[in-house]
Amino acid sequence: MADTPTHSPAIDTGVLAQLACPACHGDLHAEGSCLVCSACGRRYPIVDGIPALIVERAETTAVREI
Repeated sequence: MADTPTHSPAIDTGVLAQLACPACHGDLHAEGSCLVCSACGRRYPIVDGIPALIVERAETTAVREI
């Protein structure tokens, strides 16, 4: 019987390269269990390995004016 793959909150780099911040369209990078926008600073949670790219769910404490 084959080994069962482990689940990781990490996002595949190929997929990550195709994603953008839904608020400002900036580049996203992985940081812990979140994706962080390089442009506006919004932090989007990764839930069960799936990024929740919903502006209303983003942490906006470090959002800069754009």
